[in-house]
Amino acid sequence: MLPHKMHAKQPGFTLIELLFAITLLAVLAGIGLPNMQEFVRNSRMSASANDIISDFNFARSEAVKRRVPITLCKSQDGAACDADDTDPFNRWIIFVDDEDPAVAAATDGNGEIDGAEVILRDRQLPESITVVTDADEIRAIYLPTGFPFIETENVNRFVLCDVRGNVTSAGGDSAARAIEVLPTGRPSVFRTEATVTAFGGCP
Repeated sequence: MLPHKMHAKQPGFTLIELLFAITLLAVLAGIGLPNMQEFVRNSRMSASANDIISDFNFARSEAVKRRVPITLCKSQDGAACDADDTDPFNRWIIFVDDEDPAVAAATDGNGEIDGAEVILRDRQLPESITVVTDADEIRAIYLPTGFPFIETENVNRFVLCDVRGNVTSAGGDSAARAIEVLPTGRPSVFRTEATVTAFGGCP
């Protein structure tokens, strides 16, 4: 006769309990994963818009502080401005647009890197973010006054989009972002679908 302990019920899950747990996990994953993906996309979009806003403000403040022109421009290699309007805006640089920084009275402000001009910042957008603009060239030249040098090819409005396009996202705002650089040189970001559409919309 087997000892009493050999007849004790072994702990564990039955097949039905295991199937129920797997089904419950699948349902929870189906609900949670899309929300997590939406959260990640919103975070990436907000971070990209904040990077652009902060760098425009940085260029403006540096122009006032250094009392020389500071330029923010689209760049493909991080070493020179890119004037080709067919290239995407996924990277930009900020540089001291002063032909000879060693001479206090020297000014340049031509929007191109030449001479001994110093690059202050090199930033790149995530590959999932697309920038839409009708400007011929994405460039902003800030004068020592803090005001931008107005040129027809300089960008003052553009839209940031991802795969969602201009659709309603969390909070009732657009998944895209619209950015405008005001005549004073101060950038602003907008999240309404109407403003995104007015600024060019998403592909």
